[in-house]
Amino acid sequence: MKRAADILVDTMVGHGVDRVFCVPGESYLSVLDAMHGRNEVQVVACRHEGGAGFMAVADAKLTGGTGVAMVSRGPGACNASIAVHTSQQDAVPFVLFIGQVPRADLGRGAFQEVDYSVTFGDMAKFIEEVHDPERLPAAVAEAFKAANEGTPGPSVIVLPEDMLMDEIEGAAAEPLAIDPPKATDDQIKAVAAALGRAKKPLIIAGTLLRPASAREALLACSKVWSLPVATSFKNQDLFPNDHDHFAAHLGYGVPASIRETLEDADLIVAVGTRLGDVVTQGYLLPLAPQPKQPLIHVYPDAEHLDHVFDTAQAICADPEDFLLRLAGVKPDAVPQGRGEWLKRLRDAHRKLSEWKPWTAPDGVDFGRVIHAFTEQLGDDAVFTMDAGNFSSWLHRYYSFKPTHQMLGAVSGAMGMGVPSGVAAALRHPDRQVVTLCGDGGTLMTGNELATAVQYGAKVRVFVSNNGSYGTIRLHQEKTFPGRVEATDLKNPDFAAWAESFGAKGLTIRTPEEAEKVVAEALAHDGPVVVDVHSSLEHISAYTNLTSLKPGAAK
Repeated sequence: MKRAADILVDTMVGHGVDRVFCVPGESYLSVLDAMHGRNEVQVVACRHEGGAGFMAVADAKLTGGTGVAMVSRGPGACNASIAVHTSQQDAVPFVLFIGQVPRADLGRGAFQEVDYSVTFGDMAKFIEEVHDPERLPAAVAEAFKAANEGTPGPSVIVLPEDMLMDEIEGAAAEPLAIDPPKATDDQIKAVAAALGRAKKPLIIAGTLLRPASAREALLACSKVWSLPVATSFKNQDLFPNDHDHFAAHLGYGVPASIRETLEDADLIVAVGTRLGDVVTQGYLLPLAPQPKQPLIHVYPDAEHLDHVFDTAQAICADPEDFLLRLAGVKPDAVPQGRGEWLKRLRDAHRKLSEWKPWTAPDGVDFGRVIHAFTEQLGDDAVFTMDAGNFSSWLHRYYSFKPTHQMLGAVSGAMGMGVPSGVAAALRHPDRQVVTLCGDGGTLMTGNELATAVQYGAKVRVFVSNNGSYGTIRLHQEKTFPGRVEATDLKNPDFAAWAESFGAKGLTIRTPEEAEKVVAEALAHDGPVVVDVHSSLEHISAYTNLTSLKPGAAK
């Protein structure tokens, strides 16, 4: 006989879980007790449930496995909801375990009681509150399967605290098999025929191509068929940015000249992406609901095919398998004009990404920091990003390789930066882990710097400190010029703040200091925070505040 809590841990281990992120709570203390002394699973105690959830989502992106977080009932679960939403938006497998009130108190409005089927019903793929301990192993196995099948996403398992103490004779449940759909031979032939006719095709590569083997399949297919590749939002690392076939990163701030060039494509093949709002540039590339050019959409979840866009061909298939098989079909010849199309896209991208230092009147051009990265970071560096305009410098000026890894919230959630950096540094202590944050996002979850110090995570956090919620300020200037409200920030000295946690604090006050301070941060054997006194005038890598004012020259 074993406690249900012990069977739960056995089942998690059987599903490949080796690290769990949590904020402890009395409602699931028996699970923590079941993990005590077990070497198979490391329990990382975090400082906020949102941070714990973000770490779990980031860890899943890094490993290709399933991220796991544990939180207590009520407030703990609500704090973790941002990670559930990020998992859903980013298509990342994530299982959230939530403690719950005792079974006898359910429905009474007990202390911190919540109906999680309602709370998470719009976001989670699978939700179950387990009342029968004999059911627990099977429920966990189903949760892991749901999190990984089709479009990956979040599952929620709710654990009444008294149920976890029940003793049962059952054993851990084995992982349930997942059989990814595959394209038919006729579908592969039809795509090959379409590519054989197209003079200006474009691949849009999405988040489900994160695994290293899928990146290799993407590169192979691009080479065989002479196809330009644009990567989806926050997935710029899927394809070598210095390759002649790299076309663009389809995120925020893509200049009109690049969008207009891409719109000239006469065939779009979208692989491993749901073709959401940002990647399609507001449902314009391709145009919804009726694209201007034939659209072939390859995705392993039929729910997202022919939903927003009318496709020429919708293929419910594993994206990596599709690309490998397509790469195995040798084209008879490359259509005339394909070379000119590739050159046009390549030249547009290289012109955009050419480094041009700006002189900022009110602080450091954040691009100086990115330029220092290009000279000092290795080919296997891990980048984690919070949400904000500061990331535009990285997207514009850094040349990613598939050996890099980029972790950012497709959901646009502020606060993911520091937690994801901690998770990356724990998972890959031998790699350079660089985190980019704005001043706003840093103070949302920057308390997880304490977690980095406690567990020895060597994360280097670079804070773009321009005294503003920059992205919102940009929209504010566009919509209500000159009427600044609620977007100014009064910030601490982030270097001193870092030192108070036991991390190293550094500051970049002038452009000339960037290269030296970046080198010092990368050389330090421990967590570092670099306070970059960045320019608010140069609010993004593509525009400045002056140009947004009425009557300004465009």
